[in-house]
This record gives sequence, structure tokens and C-alpha cells, in this order.
Amino acid sequence: MATTFSADPDRLVDVVRRLPVLEELRRGALPRKELERRLDVSSTTCYRYTNWLADGGLVEESSEGFALTRLGEVITEEVTRFEATVLGALGLAENDRDLLLDIVRYAPGLDALATGPCDRRELEHRLGISRTTSYRLTRTFEDAGVVGKRDGTYALTAAGEEVAMAVAALETTVRTALRLEPVLDAVSGTTPAFDLGAFADATVTTTEHGDAHSPVNRCIQLLQGTGSLRAVDMNSIAPLYLGDLVQLVVEGMETENVQTPDAIANILAEHPDKCIEACERGNVTVYLHDDLPYSLVILDDRVGIGVRDRDSRTLRAFVDTDSPGAREWAEAVFESYRANAAEMDGFSPWAFRRAMERMSPDIAGATDR
Repeated sequence: MATTFSADPDRLVDVVRRLPVLEELRRGALPRKELERRLDVSSTTCYRYTNWLADGGLVEESSEGFALTRLGEVITEEVTRFEATVLGALGLAENDRDLLLDIVRYAPGLDALATGPCDRRELEHRLGISRTTSYRLTRTFEDAGVVGKRDGTYALTAAGEEVAMAVAALETTVRTALRLEPVLDAVSGTTPAFDLGAFADATVTTTEHGDAHSPVNRCIQLLQGTGSLRAVDMNSIAPLYLGDLVQLVVEGMETENVQTPDAIANILAEHPDKCIEACERGNVTVYLHDDLPYSLVILDDRVGIGVRDRDSRTLRAFVDTDSPGAREWAEAVFESYRANAAEMDGFSPWAFRRAMERMSPDIAGATDR
């Protein structure tokens, strides 16, 4: 789902203003009437709040009422953390939320002052703002104890530095969550927990711009440049390219693949000769697992996550990065699935049948998610 939300200060001000709504929904889904009662607002105000949040992709409506989306959960958690940090740094109470809104609204000013002290004229030049706006900004920051003034020069106080870092963290997390929104639902609840920050610089390839094959093409491009592959549910990433993948294995690519029984059965049936050749080379190990909610690939120098469309079952997003933190997370996830899968002692119909016989309901459906 496309979202109208963004990480710019004006939109962040709007979501901070609606934080009470998000915090109520964080406890669980609520019908509109109950949400109105808890917030003590009119039906018109409640409708305006929920409509804005739904348009931004932060909440969705179901038969149980309004609930946070996974994107909404991530942003609510980050905004709540930001609020606690800022209020704590400035010694404020929760009812000082108006000041919190001003701090987010004037976030570019904090960013500018974080690079070093400056006078008001230089601040106006850095931000491209009017004299009136710079006066409001500096007055707000001075009153809050965020900046101090000496000889006409403004500089962040110790509390101001903490606030500036909190604002920067909020913007970064929101921006990253928005980019990774296509995979957030799928990886929710994964053990270990999905490390959002580790994927901050990831390449995100989706079908949203009209090219239905972009995510698959991105993955295939990366596969062609790697000498090893550890994968979870590789079949869902590129079902039409399985012949090419098997050929890469035949050519020597070291491969470990945690896969569903149906997918392995199809590979063995459609590419029997290549499977025999791959088995003879001894460079592929297959594990059977019945519960694979998303696809994961670990290559020589990158890791990637693939997510299927719920209706068409085609790949709708592929996210990849060379981040060390992402690799650490991906390897731990792979190990958790491999540990709860049945290993095939070869890449053949006979090995497949033996592995299926060894699979108990506990092994087939177990997951560390």
C-alpha cells in the first residue's frame, strides 16, 4: 500500500500531535466509538485523526476496529522513545507536548546548530528562512533550554545536543521504516528481531513503478555474481528462474537451501538431470521446512529479503544490503530455520522421500519466529 507519510518536519509534527491515538491503538484494535471515548474527542475529530493516519499507512480498519499497521507500530515506538528522551532531557512533563511539536517543527534549526555555533543571520542563511522565522526558532529554543546565547551567537546546550540527536534518530528511523515498509509485515516477529537500522542503506526494489519483474531481476543479478548461497524459500523469489539457479549450482556455487517440500518436489520433477548432476558435485544441501513466511538470501557480500504478494504470490519487493549488521541478523535467522528443518542427504527423489519420512509435525511446522 502506498503511503502519504514522510519524514519531513511538517509530517512528523502531525504524527507527534496524533501520538495519543497511536498509543491507544498500540494496546490493541479499537472500534471508533471506544477510541472517541478514550481520547475524549468528538466523532468528527476522531474521524479526522484516523483518516489521516490511515492515509499515511499507519493504521488500518478491520472488523475489530482500527489497528496499527506494522509501519504504524514501528513509528509509534520510535515517536514514543523520542518523546521520552526529549522530555527527560529538558525536564518537562507530558503536558508540555506543544513544546515537543515546536522542537520537531524547527528540526532543521537543530541540525544546523549541531554543526557549530552561529549568529542569527548565519542561521537564516543556512536554513533559507526569514528574520521573523529565525527569531521564533531561536526564542523557542532559548526558552526550552535547548540553546544558549553568548555575544549574539547561538549554540546548543548539553540538553540541546541530546535533543538534536533524538530528533535526528527520529527522522532516520522514520525514513528507514518508510523505505522498508514492503517487508516490515513479513519479518515482524522474527527471532532474532529484525534490525531496522542495519538495513538503513539497503537497496529497495519493488513493483510499484510498473515493472513487475524488477525485484526478481535484482535478485538474479546478485546471484550471478556470488560463489555461495544460503537461502530460505528461494523458490518464492524466482520460481521461473529455478532452472537457472540449478545451473549455477551445477557450475559450482556452494548452496544451502531451506525450502518447502512442494518447491523441492517441483524442482526434482522439472529439472531431474540437473539435480542429478548437482547431487554428484556435492555442493548443495537442502533442508525441508513447511513454514517460511518470507525469502532470505545470504550471498558472498550481500544479504537480501524477498516478500511475496499475498494474492498473486509473485515477488513484490526485494531488499538487499552489504551491512555487517544485516548479515549478522540474516545468518542468525537462517540458522534458526535450518535447525528446525529436515535435512536431505542428497538432491534426489530418494533423498527427498527419506527426508519427508523423517519430518514430524513438530519439525515441519516449527519455527523460531
